[in-house]
Amino acid sequence: MTTSTRLDRPPLNGDEERLRLLALVEVEGVVPQLAKDVDDTEMTWPHLVIWEFIAAAVFLVVLLAVSWLVNAPLVDHANPSLTPNPAKAPWYFLNLQELLVHMHPTLAGVVVPGAAVLLLMAIPFVDTSPQGVGRYFDSSRGVQIALFSGIYAAALNVVMVLFNEFVGVRRMLDPLGVPTFIIEYVIPMGLMVGLPAIQVALVRKIWKGANTRDILIALFFAFVSTFLTLTIIGTAFRGPGMHLVWPWQLHAAE
Repeated sequence: MTTSTRLDRPPLNGDEERLRLLALVEVEGVVPQLAKDVDDTEMTWPHLVIWEFIAAAVFLVVLLAVSWLVNAPLVDHANPSLTPNPAKAPWYFLNLQELLVHMHPTLAGVVVPGAAVLLLMAIPFVDTSPQGVGRYFDSSRGVQIALFSGIYAAALNVVMVLFNEFVGVRRMLDPLGVPTFIIEYVIPMGLMVGLPAIQVALVRKIWKGANTRDILIALFFAFVSTFLTLTIIGTAFRGPGMHLVWPWQLHAAE
């Protein structure tokens, strides 16, 4: 591909124009061409910016109204001689703190979040198709797969949390002499790999012809659903000793 510019000089013979070569650019791969009609576009200013300003203003009004009507759940000043029970992390880390209840701290605090970040970074390198770029879910099938994956992940997480709370993998396997390494590492890693594999198999079976993007949509929304489910459980359902309680029993238990 060449790039050129027109010089401000009079035509040579009345018809020709003098051009100067600026650069030679090598094009690697496929450059997606988006065919858009002028009537199908909107100007950033004022159309987009006005709506963004209105959305920000509405959000600010709602936030002020909620803060005026609902008291913040503040507790006493921090006391270094008194450790709260439970000592909870900030809400955005409560999903990881929830994992600490079910597996070894190294696995829950280092391996799992590190692997999640690496897998999220790998998505653009796995799905390289330019088709449907910039569209949510890519198709109606993508919406169905996202809903299925979200429900699948949320239901399984709730079932596993309840099982570990009232039955307990450790309480069940310790009397059998199963090594701690298997309980804290092998079983959790097997579940974290096996359940998404089953999910992918179900997606391929239910939606025939599911492509790479469909599979990535399924896995991504399962990840988002898991993140939200564990955060909600850690925020509203974990009381003293990190045992499960109803949300209205949190302060009563304290």
